[in-house]
Amino acid sequence: MTISPNNATQRLYELCWVNAPGGVFAFDAGTGKLIDVNSEAEKLTGYSREELLGSHIDQLHPETERKRVASEFLREITEPCAHPGFHLQRKTGQCLSVRIRTWKSLILDGRLVTICVYFDIADQVEREHLLSTQNWALSAYAGAALALGRAETVAELKQSICEAITRESEYALAWIGIAECNREKTVRIAAAAGSGIRYIDGLHLSWSEGDPTGGGPTGISIRSGEVKIMEDSEMDEFFAPWRERARQAGVRSSAAIPFSIDGKRRGALMVYSVHPNAFEPAAIEVFQHLAGQIGHGIHALEQAQLLRAEQTRLEKMQMQLSAALSAMVSPIVTAMEMRDPYTSGHQSRVAEIAVAIGKELGWDEERLQGLRVAGLVHDIGKISIPSEILTKPGRLTAVERELIQDHPDSGYTILKGIPFAWPVAEIVRQHHEKLDGSGYPFGLNENAILPEAKVLAVADIVEAMASDRPYRRAISLERVLTEIEEQSGSLLDAEVVRACARLFREGRLSLPTSEHE
Repeated sequence: MTISPNNATQRLYELCWVNAPGGVFAFDAGTGKLIDVNSEAEKLTGYSREELLGSHIDQLHPETERKRVASEFLREITEPCAHPGFHLQRKTGQCLSVRIRTWKSLILDGRLVTICVYFDIADQVEREHLLSTQNWALSAYAGAALALGRAETVAELKQSICEAITRESEYALAWIGIAECNREKTVRIAAAAGSGIRYIDGLHLSWSEGDPTGGGPTGISIRSGEVKIMEDSEMDEFFAPWRERARQAGVRSSAAIPFSIDGKRRGALMVYSVHPNAFEPAAIEVFQHLAGQIGHGIHALEQAQLLRAEQTRLEKMQMQLSAALSAMVSPIVTAMEMRDPYTSGHQSRVAEIAVAIGKELGWDEERLQGLRVAGLVHDIGKISIPSEILTKPGRLTAVERELIQDHPDSGYTILKGIPFAWPVAEIVRQHHEKLDGSGYPFGLNENAILPEAKVLAVADIVEAMASDRPYRRAISLERVLTEIEEQSGSLLDAEVVRACARLFREGRLSLPTSEHE
């Protein structure tokens, strides 16, 4: 199509071009050469407009992405399209993670022109990486916690912990080293697991300061009693003796976490990642707690004659570990809410309402703890939804609505590998199901929906309706309660609705949001 705007429209177009929130690039779809860019594109790339004009669109990308650029951009684009997974290569050589949006191609001056908008998402990628590292550590910790409670022998305990750490996570290798009190001060590898296990083949280590092999992370950690992080095997000068071994095993960073057994013998938990700089402070804190429990667990199992007395302590420890799992949910929720400030606090408020309803129904503390955790992460699946959709003030398209309705199943996928003591993943997956089968994602009917999911559904509706959203103001609490009462027995569980309405109307539960008619 050919566009011939009048002067007023032309001025409007110019303002949109100049003030667009991302870097806008117009290029000839036939040749791939840039014909215009906005000022934001100059800031994003580090090149001036004069330097950019006439250059090829694929030069904005690292070489590994240029074939994909040609296949996706150098053709007529008939519908607006998103292009995930790209990077922009700046003038300095630095690569930025970007989200790209192309618009329908148009004819200008006899040539086919495509408009691309590049958005810098480096901060978002960093937050998502932080969320992933916390989730990996949490999953490893949860599996190891179960091993601590189930192992019957010291060997089984050590091996199970190593396997739990490396199962379905970015950690390629985990091993437990015991400091021997012999003349050479050798470190004995007592258990190991992971795809990078070849790293320890024929590995000789010492914790002696006078032995060259004692200068690595393991030896230093055991001697000093402090965590030793090796951030990048390719850059750490002290890691040179083991660099080639690390390359062959596919590991780039490691953490050595010391522990002691009965206050006398020393050891270290060694964890290796396939990525450099993989050990965030939150992950290290988890592994430190785990390493301490390893020492306690080994000592307990070695003392066979005290096994019965130790059983009580281990059960208590298991409760503490369950509580720690719940506490680890907090940074995940915080990372999520950074993507969508408009709904900040929504998940914690839903959890508060759900637990209050559970108490009103007479549920015990153990069950309420599981309900609280599920409430805190019930929208974790929205991490996969672009933030512009989450905060969109207008009506959603069918495709956007479908993405939103996928979030319970996405949440299940994220949580299913974490062995909580409660069916948290399944509760999250079901919290938008309705009694008559009209809910999503699976259209379950009343008997197939978990009681916790029924409670979460009511709590979620109440909090969402009584809070401001981009597309509407908050609704008064009384109107909200009337709405859920109208759905009682058909869409929502009648007993849960009665308990919820009773709590609010009797003033035993309230929301911190403002009310608007």
